[in-house]
Amino acid sequence: MNRLLPALAALTLTALPFAAGAQAGPTVTLDSGMIRGASKDGENVFLGVPFAAPPVGPLRWKAPQPVGHWPGVRSAEAFGPACIQFKKSDAVYAANGPTSEDCLYLNIWAPKQAGTKKLPVMLFIHGGSFVLGAGGLPIYDGAALARRGVIVVTINYRLGMLGFFAHPALTAENPDGDLGNYALMDQIASLKWVQRNIAQFGGDPKNVTIFGESAGAVAVQAMVASPEARGLFARGISESGGGVALIGAIRGGPASQEALGEAWAKGAGLDNATPEQLRAVPVEKLVAVPAGTRLMIDGRILTLNPGDAIRKGVAAPVPLIFGGNSYEASLVQFTDAFARMILGAPYDTLLAGYAKAPSKAGPAADLRTQGLFIQPTRWMAQLNAQHGHSGYAYYFTQVPASLRGTWPGTIHGGEIPYLFGTRFGDETLDDDDRRVGQLIGDYWVNFAKTGNPNGPGLPHWQKMTATDAPYLRIDAHPQTRQPTPLEQQVQDAGIAAAGRMWGPLP
Repeated sequence: MNRLLPALAALTLTALPFAAGAQAGPTVTLDSGMIRGASKDGENVFLGVPFAAPPVGPLRWKAPQPVGHWPGVRSAEAFGPACIQFKKSDAVYAANGPTSEDCLYLNIWAPKQAGTKKLPVMLFIHGGSFVLGAGGLPIYDGAALARRGVIVVTINYRLGMLGFFAHPALTAENPDGDLGNYALMDQIASLKWVQRNIAQFGGDPKNVTIFGESAGAVAVQAMVASPEARGLFARGISESGGGVALIGAIRGGPASQEALGEAWAKGAGLDNATPEQLRAVPVEKLVAVPAGTRLMIDGRILTLNPGDAIRKGVAAPVPLIFGGNSYEASLVQFTDAFARMILGAPYDTLLAGYAKAPSKAGPAADLRTQGLFIQPTRWMAQLNAQHGHSGYAYYFTQVPASLRGTWPGTIHGGEIPYLFGTRFGDETLDDDDRRVGQLIGDYWVNFAKTGNPNGPGLPHWQKMTATDAPYLRIDAHPQTRQPTPLEQQVQDAGIAAAGRMWGPLP
């Protein structure tokens, strides 16, 4: 998740030790050794499980390596350290506990089950602009979702310059290897770990759904586009990431990224740096640099921008859900100037259209929300349908009862507490909030089980067709909506922008 509204940033959570109220848990044999978790409230929980070797020392800026085998039984009752963060923050979407370069750990919530039926798996990729966050944060606690009959996995992945970095010396060292997109490599490594090991927890490796929010949603789209991730999951959910992946996440190919890396190294006093010199740089100097922390077209992990891969029909042939929230404009770095650049000449006309009936956020914020998030995601859901795969789009508008007078809409990331059954902080909920939490959880879990979010007792969610592009408005009284003429005009402007950036279809 990126920067949120200041009101959200001020909210914090205190994590209680997992051992509180827990009983002695089960042991599981992995391909790297045995682990012991804990049992609590109907779930078996395994925390801080390594899915790759520590990416430190000579393994910094290398593809994740296999975990070494350990003797005996390893405790899995506490979260592993989060990956090194770009900055310290006490916000709910940032790690405010221990951090380390040694951070490639995942967490599992598995229902205690009788019988032999394998359960669907939901693997969550956290947000944080690729510079903040962790899979072990309290807002991503998987217990409530697991109680619906799925196995929930949350992961860490390398962040900032540790997650995305290129330099000529590293390329020369390994010219035919995976380079640059180390965060994406970590995510793929976690999916491969799930394929090898999740059956030991009662999960079905053939029925894995990846879902993520903000930067995690961009990562979901990258996994959908990546040839290296093909076959490792069955479906995907992208929450509040569509506009980012569509227009801004990719920063050129290896050559341009190498130039950035070389310029950084020279600024650090390393002219003509060797790989050994780069890996010897203290990590504190790396996390102080926000630049260069985006995906790149490396030719292996990513061969196209994720939005372009979906547009061309060469992405993974899987069902997809796309959507966003009613106040995505809470992301302050997406300015009006940026929206004007993306939407081009129609910007002023579109802004005048929103000025006729603005929300509490105002017409400029409404246009940013629609132009950079909602309409691009609706387009990608329809593209998936046009290529013969299920596509669903949503628009989430619920705001917690105690914050309805403060927030003009659902802020970026505002669906997360409803989905996971957690809290940003001390906000209070009413019956409408509780109904929405039940709804979104049911829709997501149904989709993970079958590829269709619909189920008994739920308002029907209409999927896309090649010619019809409805979306589901999710609040206490969800309903299917058809896009208004103004919304379609916003989408058309975004499609034109994509065409300018990616060129005509072959």
